[in-house]
Amino acid sequence: MLEFKGTAISTGYAIGQILYVNTYKRNIPKYTVDDTEREIKRFYNARSAASGQLKILNERARESIGNKSALIFEFHQMLLNDNSFKSFVENVVRNERMNCEYAVKMASEHFSQMFANLDDDYMRERSVDILDLSNKLLNVLMSQNDMNKITLTEPQIIAAKELYPSDTLSLKKENVLGIITGLDSFTSHASIISRIMGIPSISNTGAILERLNGKNAIVDGEQGKLIVEPTEGILSQYWSKKQHYEEHRRLLNSQKGLPTETKNGKKIYLCASIGTLDDVQSVLDNDAGGIGLLRSEFLFAGRTSFPSEDEQFLAYKAITKAMSNKETVISMLDIAPINGCDYLNISDEVNPAMGMRGIRLLLENPVLLRTQLRAIYRASAFGKISICIPMVSSPGEVRAFKKTAKEVRDELKSEGINYDPSLSIGLMIETPAAAVISDILAGMVDFFNIGTNDLTQYTLALDRENDDLFNFYTWGHKAVLRLIKLTIQNAHKAGIPVTICGELVSDTRLTEKFLRFGADGFSVVPNNILETRAKIRNIDLNDKK
Repeated sequence: MLEFKGTAISTGYAIGQILYVNTYKRNIPKYTVDDTEREIKRFYNARSAASGQLKILNERARESIGNKSALIFEFHQMLLNDNSFKSFVENVVRNERMNCEYAVKMASEHFSQMFANLDDDYMRERSVDILDLSNKLLNVLMSQNDMNKITLTEPQIIAAKELYPSDTLSLKKENVLGIITGLDSFTSHASIISRIMGIPSISNTGAILERLNGKNAIVDGEQGKLIVEPTEGILSQYWSKKQHYEEHRRLLNSQKGLPTETKNGKKIYLCASIGTLDDVQSVLDNDAGGIGLLRSEFLFAGRTSFPSEDEQFLAYKAITKAMSNKETVISMLDIAPINGCDYLNISDEVNPAMGMRGIRLLLENPVLLRTQLRAIYRASAFGKISICIPMVSSPGEVRAFKKTAKEVRDELKSEGINYDPSLSIGLMIETPAAAVISDILAGMVDFFNIGTNDLTQYTLALDRENDDLFNFYTWGHKAVLRLIKLTIQNAHKAGIPVTICGELVSDTRLTEKFLRFGADGFSVVPNNILETRAKIRNIDLNDKK
């Protein structure tokens, strides 16, 4: 028996035989051309064909993982139409007089490496999507077909050095017991698809996967373990674990469609906090009441310039339409000066968490603020949207923000552009200052979101990114809980609702305490929705504690 420790990608357990697949690596032809314009035309034809393939994949995604899962390939479509990628290929063909297969390869390596060097995990993983899209272009140019590359005739565990999103989607779920990869990370699109499909998956085990072909194995998607040729005793243990896990999932799934309310009938708004387009399907799959906090940073990280108004509008519109009649609360940009955001022109800061971020950054960059507001208001014509202001610490910041918001509404009205005039504006209670003056702030906005992550670090004067301070971090510190209670009381006096988000609210041991404080809603990561609902439905607030 051999055991390898890796990274848990998708929860669950798989027991069966391994099939190793060698995902496509090929020799790309390289030669000089005389007719460069003919090569450019070949490239444009390949783009059109690849676009058709993406439409097929989107349809397949709807069939496999839900009607609104086309967002998974949104980034591919953006790449296909990206002027930077297109210009890079054209420059290689025209200036170096090289064939377009080689030019696509060079563009792919350039942009995938650029993304791979970014600090942001989500943007770094988009390098794999560039490779996936480039392979589609190369398949067309080299007259090869990559659709349904991996074919299984019986249930097996797939092992591969790396899977691209289209690889994962081509798999028939009934024949895939589990997935083992050498390179995929938690935030890759292939990993996201495996989680949506409910396939137990692990990565980075250190095993030489090609040598495991045909061997019996266990994939432990909870602990990120791979056990090869397990003993009868281990096998028996894991069959039992698998049975208990599946029973637990059935119990959680039984919560779908049930009202989120306590035993004594108090209805609670249970929604999801997300940070990318890819998370939307998980929100829907887990039956969330809406998106309680959409962090808009994903549109700004890993770039050399601000995203345009149209680019932001299309992203917000896609999410809003996917959510149908459920609300999406969009948090305005709150980003630290990480690699890939040099265009923000923020000077080096000793402590970025307490520096130029959130509402401060927005007010110091009026064009940035107006552009994001215009995009959000335009998207509000296609669904229910609210805006949340991050990192507020004074009434003046709220007044300045609302003044700009009104100016944007007036602009759109004069231009004849539709928007929702009833769009709500709320703010994040993340600083102790905001909590202490929440009685004043409550009269200025439509709702509060309490961000427990930042509120905790600022209240305790403790940098949550500093691992050396781990032993000093007090989970659910009384000072933080008192600020949360005070905020809820002040909000209710002003007649506005309060939703709590962040790590604290994902701890179901604190759920009842927050409900007794008077919390109106919780915004948790999608995978915690059903467990939190089960907890809420088991609480009777009429019981005296």
